[in-house]
Amino acid sequence: MGVTPSTRQKPDAPRRPRSRYGYDHHWWGEAAPVAPSDHSYWSTTRKPLPGLAFILPLLVAYEAGVIWLGGPSADALRAGADAWVRQGLAALGMTDRWLLPIGLVSGLLGWQALDRRDWRFHPAILWGMAVESLVLAVALVGLSKLVDLGFSRLEGPGLLATPRPSIAPVVGFLGAGLYEEALFRLALIPLLFRGLRLVLLPPLVACTLAVTVSSLVFSLAHHAGAPGEAFTWFAFVFRWLAGIFFAWVFVVRGFGVAVGTHTAYDLLVGWLDWHF
Repeated sequence: MGVTPSTRQKPDAPRRPRSRYGYDHHWWGEAAPVAPSDHSYWSTTRKPLPGLAFILPLLVAYEAGVIWLGGPSADALRAGADAWVRQGLAALGMTDRWLLPIGLVSGLLGWQALDRRDWRFHPAILWGMAVESLVLAVALVGLSKLVDLGFSRLEGPGLLATPRPSIAPVVGFLGAGLYEEALFRLALIPLLFRGLRLVLLPPLVACTLAVTVSSLVFSLAHHAGAPGEAFTWFAFVFRWLAGIFFAWVFVVRGFGVAVGTHTAYDLLVGWLDWHF
């Protein structure tokens, strides 16, 4: 009786999880592709669409507040990053008031569409994002107090000046959280990362450098130009550290939580200065 050779095939060898350079092909901190059935809070909140839903009330409140308070001089009330980008667009002949907010919304929707992620999410996660943003903002307030304590021993009190109570600074806080995160995190970090990867830097190194350099630009921008704040080492160093903090929140937790954290921090600092 002959022996029939086995027709069973050997299982395919598992794919190597690392590239020839020893790193995953994704940049450090980027979530791996999520299966359609994965609707966990941590995965869902990193998607562009929940981030857009979370920041949309802030965007509407900011734009409405600028128009309501400023009237014909609305542009004078616009937050730094918002004003900087609008000045650049105006130099190119693009002066429509709604171009920037529509561009931000369209960009997030386009990102969601191109990424082919699930468009469904439970609205309850937006409350979780708000709580998470507040917790991270409180942590950053604690960091600011430590930095201020250190600089107060070197060069005297260094607390950042905050305007006295009025609705205008609150509107400005909303704009800063939105447009500074859009400019320095959503736009600049991926651009720097891709450029650094082109020169074959490992993803972890490229991501760390992108975070650090974007945060340095973020800090320096507050002292640039005629309306810029007077330079002090406290303000410069703390904003650099805060930029690194916001940048890692963006990398690890996504754009929506980064905007929420930045906005909550500004509002907390303003409230503390107004009441204490």
